[in-house]
Amino acid sequence: MNDQRAIQSVLQSKLTEFQLKNTAFSLRAFSKRLEMSPGAVSQILNGKRFVSKRVAQKICDKLLLDPQEKSEIIGLFPEQKKEILNNTALEPNYLQLQSDQFRVISDWYYLAILSLIKIRGFKQNSQWISKRLGISQKEAKEALTRLKRLGLIEKDKNGALKRSSPRYRTSDDTKDLSVQKSHFQSLELAQKSLTVDSVQERDFTSITMAINSRKLDQAKIIIRKFQDELSSLLEDSTPNEVYRLCVQLFPLSKGGK
Repeated sequence: MNDQRAIQSVLQSKLTEFQLKNTAFSLRAFSKRLEMSPGAVSQILNGKRFVSKRVAQKICDKLLLDPQEKSEIIGLFPEQKKEILNNTALEPNYLQLQSDQFRVISDWYYLAILSLIKIRGFKQNSQWISKRLGISQKEAKEALTRLKRLGLIEKDKNGALKRSSPRYRTSDDTKDLSVQKSHFQSLELAQKSLTVDSVQERDFTSITMAINSRKLDQAKIIIRKFQDELSSLLEDSTPNEVYRLCVQLFPLSKGGK
């Protein structure tokens, strides 16, 4: 029953993680994120409900686990072990690539490191990077290793790190999940900035509108254009800090179509 214990463990771990970030985060909120009833989630956590492979896959996706973490859990199910045996030659490398790509898109500090490299005085050691970005040295070290493995950074003739532009593809399901996780992290970072950074260092604005939803496609084009124009303004030849711009446009009302 290792498969059942693994699911219980990851659910409990993630629930605890969410509650540490938000003490008001309830089992009901957790269940809503999983698209399951609170009763079902409670039974799984207490070992009173069997989880099928299909439900386990859904849980892993809703928790936004990276491909390698998901594979380790799903691989414990008896029917999955047979599939793994038939593809042992390719799976480790494939999963490593998928996991690397997932993390670069989903975890905010990977792209932040790629931008940090452009700053004058950049130091290519995990201690300096962790201090500038407020992450652990372990996270910084793992990120550098992963970025090098994907070919996103390399050393120039003088031994200094620089960005490179390799071409690779991610599967649609992996990309969708990693982008979703990235947006969650962006909201958490913005929430932190609201309480930590001074108004001179940040800008938060919002507007509530009654709109014609048929014009949303046009609105998205304008937002993309604005992002490009702001990037062109701020990204000059002497960058000294790394910033993230987040733009959200979402409905407050439902059922008006």
